[in-house]
Amino acid sequence: MPVRKQHFSSWGGKSQKLYELTDEDIAKLHDVLLGMYKDIKDVCEKHKIHLIAAGGTALGAIRHKGFIPWDDDLDLFLFRYEFERLKKVFDDELGDKYYLLAPASKNGANCFLPRIIKKNTTFLGMIDETSPYPHGIYIDINIIEYAPENKAAFACKTFVSDALRFISYSVYWNQYKSKSLREYMLSSKGAFYYRLRMIIGKFFSFAKAEKWFFVFDRFVRGKKTNVVTVPSGTKKYAGERLDIKVIKPLRRVKFEDTYIYVFGDYDWYLSNLYGDYKEIPKADNREHHMCLKLSFDEEL
Repeated sequence: MPVRKQHFSSWGGKSQKLYELTDEDIAKLHDVLLGMYKDIKDVCEKHKIHLIAAGGTALGAIRHKGFIPWDDDLDLFLFRYEFERLKKVFDDELGDKYYLLAPASKNGANCFLPRIIKKNTTFLGMIDETSPYPHGIYIDINIIEYAPENKAAFACKTFVSDALRFISYSVYWNQYKSKSLREYMLSSKGAFYYRLRMIIGKFFSFAKAEKWFFVFDRFVRGKKTNVVTVPSGTKKYAGERLDIKVIKPLRRVKFEDTYIYVFGDYDWYLSNLYGDYKEIPKADNREHHMCLKLSFDEEL
């Protein structure tokens, strides 16, 4: 069943510190993100690594030949073995302009998935208000993992994976408590969800969030099969289960003034994620993006 990604902006909360991105902000974000993508793509091509469009970026590539005009991010896929290859060369090739945050990396992790963050920028969301990690404009890397073909084994791995994902981020919420997030969530439809997150986070806070991100990252890895999944994806472990034939061979498609790879059967992938993905939503149903602070170019 297709699902829409939930955004806090749809829950109707309020916070005095929140700033809603303008069309001009989003256009500037697209320029920065596109430059980041080109930098990363050049390095990946050099080392025979294939960056693949994920989620809304794949949807934008197919439907708009670039960014979704009102979207504020860029999401990529990498197979686990290719991400490990990128990690090895990251500091030498990209370290002057970017941070890599990922479980068990030297810069730490502020999520259960890897992020590439541009230095000298700021894009601060409510969740990260008090965390010590870089708060720059970022690209999410969703790791494609091999999954069990056996249904019972897959179901067990789904349960544990989704539980670890929820626990890890809940501990992060509790460890780095945000007054803005609390104010917003408790005045919105997400009040119960927020309280649940904080309760779970406190209960499992015998270990730091980074440790839980590491546990999640190690657990979701799998031996090579004909089935893959994206544990960090919108629909979690079971919702983004794919036969490998959906992915390969990859297709190269236009993305703004460059190109990007998408899954070979992108129609199946996008339909699974969004339903009728070719239909452009009305303005009232489009996502509204908010942050605490946004800056495109800062001095060190």
